[in-house]
Amino acid sequence: MKTLFLRELHGYFATPVGYVFLAMYTLLSGIVFVFVNIGQEMSASMNVMLSAMHLPFLLIAPLLTMRLFAEERRMRTDQLLFTLPVRTGAIVFGKFLAACVMLLIAMLLTGLYTLVISRFAQISVLETLCTYLGYYLLGTSLLSVGLLISSLCFNQMTAGVLTLGINVFLYLNEHYIQPQLTNRPWNVLGGLLSALPGQDRLGDFANGILSLSDLVYYLVFSFLMLFLTTRLLEARKHQRRRAG
Repeated sequence: MKTLFLRELHGYFATPVGYVFLAMYTLLSGIVFVFVNIGQEMSASMNVMLSAMHLPFLLIAPLLTMRLFAEERRMRTDQLLFTLPVRTGAIVFGKFLAACVMLLIAMLLTGLYTLVISRFAQISVLETLCTYLGYYLLGTSLLSVGLLISSLCFNQMTAGVLTLGINVFLYLNEHYIQPQLTNRPWNVLGGLLSALPGQDRLGDFANGILSLSDLVYYLVFSFLMLFLTTRLLEARKHQRRRAG
């Protein structure tokens, strides 16, 4: 798994994908920081910047996951993956971990903004760390969805478009759909949709509180997406063996 993880991580920097993602994330977060934290809100809380960055992240997140399995399938190199002496789950986790590291690098770069704020205001270290952890967990859960979509597609462009569509749906679901489903009989559907990942679970993290329930939720959700991806790949692997 370590070799596969390093291979995927190197792949981000061997192609423009990793650089484009990091550049776009840093540029967009910088714009948000200047206009929101400094200009509009005048806030020392990083929750303001990270909250405003949620939608831009949803739009660029497919860059990290669209090629992970879809491109392997298009190039037919996925057949080589199935012959490796490692479990399918280890392959899935290795690719997922590489995408998570890229997100971690991007978020660490925004840590420079806290140094800027600290020159003018007092920052709560605990609150800042919890806020970053919450948004990182939210980000990784979205990456796990993108990984599942990539395993379903034949090329990375299709995977990217579908992942983008799902991310937009998740945003609309949290901000526009769920609030309209509070009355019977739609409240049942609203309850089901509330199980999808969103910013509404980050309230405690933003206040410097490590919420165990929300921590477990994001971890379980990501595990579920990785499990489904693994089962899908194993089914495809067995199907090819029978066909061969």
